[in-house]
Amino acid sequence: MNKHFVYAIAAAALLSACDNDENMGTELMPETDHPTIVVTDTIDIKAETLLDDNVYSAHQSHLLVGNYTDPVFGKTDAAFFAKFSNTSYGKFPAGSICDSVILTLGLDTTATHVYGDTLAKSSIDVYTLTSKIFPDTSYYSNFKYKEIISDSPIATADFIPTQNKKEIKFSLPIDFGKKVINCSRDTTFDANFFGLCFIPGSESSCIVKTSRNNNNIKYCVYYHLKGDTASTAVTFSVASTNACASFFNHDYTGTNIPSNSESDSLVYIQSMSGTKIKIDLSDIRKFCKFDQNRISIMRADLIFPVDSVLSDIKTFAPINQITCLGNNKDGSIIYFEEFLTKDSYGGTSLRSISFETKRCRYHINLTTRIIELLKAYNNNIEPEYDICIYPYERTSDFSRTVINAPSKKSAPMKLVVQYTVFEK
Repeated sequence: MNKHFVYAIAAAALLSACDNDENMGTELMPETDHPTIVVTDTIDIKAETLLDDNVYSAHQSHLLVGNYTDPVFGKTDAAFFAKFSNTSYGKFPAGSICDSVILTLGLDTTATHVYGDTLAKSSIDVYTLTSKIFPDTSYYSNFKYKEIISDSPIATADFIPTQNKKEIKFSLPIDFGKKVINCSRDTTFDANFFGLCFIPGSESSCIVKTSRNNNNIKYCVYYHLKGDTASTAVTFSVASTNACASFFNHDYTGTNIPSNSESDSLVYIQSMSGTKIKIDLSDIRKFCKFDQNRISIMRADLIFPVDSVLSDIKTFAPINQITCLGNNKDGSIIYFEEFLTKDSYGGTSLRSISFETKRCRYHINLTTRIIELLKAYNNNIEPEYDICIYPYERTSDFSRTVINAPSKKSAPMKLVVQYTVFEK
């Protein structure tokens, strides 16, 4: 039977959807073909840690604030700003007198919401914005937000994570409440009141995660009318249509990040616009020595063992979800078709790869990508993109993972390729 490379590609694409690791698809081969199945884990790969410090960070459902010095990843500062709207639709009658303003930062207790020292006291400062922020503006994680905030904070809150398990409260100045009342009674509220910025305070040893869903981030302006003793509140919160964005700064001084020597035994992946891992798979050119009519790539798996000792995974849970993306030479992102999922409504979302807890590793099916690279190499074409591994949540989570590099002597990162060579 005459087999062509086109057939090989089609077969591999079909088989790449399977999850079994061994003898993939051999039952589909005609008995007369007499294939020889070869499984190899000797494909040389290279991996290096790269910074990922310019990430789109607007309109995230989760926002982070605080700072923490990680024993492996160094110091990270996290901050965010947000616009607030009158979500209660309350009104301030003429003559309203401000009694107090209470700001609440609700913590996202549906998941791990603290990164760092949960026993020590930390603080968060709140500033007013001096410029308007826009919901249709593309804010990035390295945006210089300090250029558009007030000279000094209007409020500071001290907290201890183990005691403040659900929320952190701030008492804002009466003058702030008076301005909100005046602006709310004026049709130019949006023009006169821009929003708030949350920044780690002078005493901070953790980063907390909040959610803008369900009025988690809000302030209540309490007021009364002359002659009344009871206070009434109007609530302002970060609505889904309001502008918001997170910002991060990393100091890797004294760490091994980023160190891109081929002798490095570890590579590092960190969310909060931290780091990514670039994978060099150019050694798969060795398959080009085969007659392209005689070989079919059946399966290609990239195995990422996690360093459970240095990572201290009991204290620092590894990143739960990662993904695979391409990077153009100009830094722009390429979405590989095999890592996209289409829903019943025609929408497309990025597919994630879960951390395998029992095996303490990540496992990525790269069959389609390897086939595409081989097609290019067979035509003497160099790919115009790099293959990179990212945290799935690049700006809305604070996980990080230490991974064994290909040069690690014990349980290294490796590319396992299964292929079929047909007899002529």
